[in-house]
Amino acid sequence: MIRNISISTFINLIFTIAVIAIVITFGLFINLDMQKHKITQQNRYEIIGENFLTIINKNPSNTELQQLFKQFNVKNVKNRDKKVKILNDAEELAIKKTSLGTYRIYYYASDYYLYAQRFGYNLMLKDLNSNKYNFAIIIAILLLSLLTIFFLYFILKRKLKPLKELNYEITKFSKGDLNINIKPRSNDEIGEIAKNFQNAITLICKQTESKNLFMRNMMHELKTPITKAMFIAETLEDEKSKLMLQKAFKRMDDIIKELATVEKITSKTSVIYKENTSFFKIYQKTLEIMMIEPSNISSKIKDFNFEVDINLFSVALKNLIDNGIKFSKDKKVKILAERKRIDVISKGSKLKHHLDYYSEPFSQEEKRADGFGLGLYIVKTIVYMHGYKLKYSHKEGENYFSIILE
Repeated sequence: MIRNISISTFINLIFTIAVIAIVITFGLFINLDMQKHKITQQNRYEIIGENFLTIINKNPSNTELQQLFKQFNVKNVKNRDKKVKILNDAEELAIKKTSLGTYRIYYYASDYYLYAQRFGYNLMLKDLNSNKYNFAIIIAILLLSLLTIFFLYFILKRKLKPLKELNYEITKFSKGDLNINIKPRSNDEIGEIAKNFQNAITLICKQTESKNLFMRNMMHELKTPITKAMFIAETLEDEKSKLMLQKAFKRMDDIIKELATVEKITSKTSVIYKENTSFFKIYQKTLEIMMIEPSNISSKIKDFNFEVDINLFSVALKNLIDNGIKFSKDKKVKILAERKRIDVISKGSKLKHHLDYYSEPFSQEEKRADGFGLGLYIVKTIVYMHGYKLKYSHKEGENYFSIILE
């Protein structure tokens, strides 16, 4: 489970656990320290009480009492009304009876008082020590600890921020956006990764630009002589040679068109222009650009409307039909179309490899000499550009190439 969470989430989790642990630790510490403080106070008052009861038993002089007051840092409360108010209103914390007498401990108005009694003789003492439990220091230490944790958290998150930005740019790059510019913000490992990735992007852009320029120039240079050659072939009197040349030049022209389509759909400037249209209109346009006899195609179409790039989708459907006719046993295909899917069906053996193998550029079966291996690559690319799926299945001696529209 930990392997599947992001670094940011993992850091948040670790620091959350650390903060909770600190709060719990301080809570336990305060509880234990308060108990210790209470025991210390009780022991102190027991000592004071025992000493004063012992002195009272010996009928001490005023000087001896003053020395004892000073020794234990207490003050004698002489005001009778105040004594009565303390006895009536104060919180009684403890009471202890000994053979020498009785003493009580009171808490009143943020001060501690010791009340000693022996055979009608009483003495009320106010503790002058600052014996209150000091929460301020504990809270200050807790806040300092939490501030340290949050400071470290902020520093770490800030340190990893360039990594998050780098991931965002890489995601954009993976979707085909080459117009990104990554500026390293530091000289650490993340900065080095950003720098190297930017260098790789620059190199890829240059190679892509060079490839596109080469493709455009090649297609332009080939198109003119092929057109001239086809025109010259028309003038030949030998029908056999004429047909052979026309077929060869037609194939070369088809290859250039396929390469042009590949260049168009894989270009970083490629844009699809979707418009609402009917499938029947797509089907009619496909037949027009194929220029074949409709007798090779049977169809069962439940017409529907959807949003597609008419030109590109017609090319995709044309390539599926063309492949079906070219490699089927009877040179025929069936078209089934409805709102959820479009099936191109032809008779033939099951493909030897997975569909992904044939939808890679320049992929062919070993024995297929007719074809340049771009047909299914073009189909898959166009289909995926529209957000649809291309699937293959084989049933009862027939190959099904399906465009899933859901």
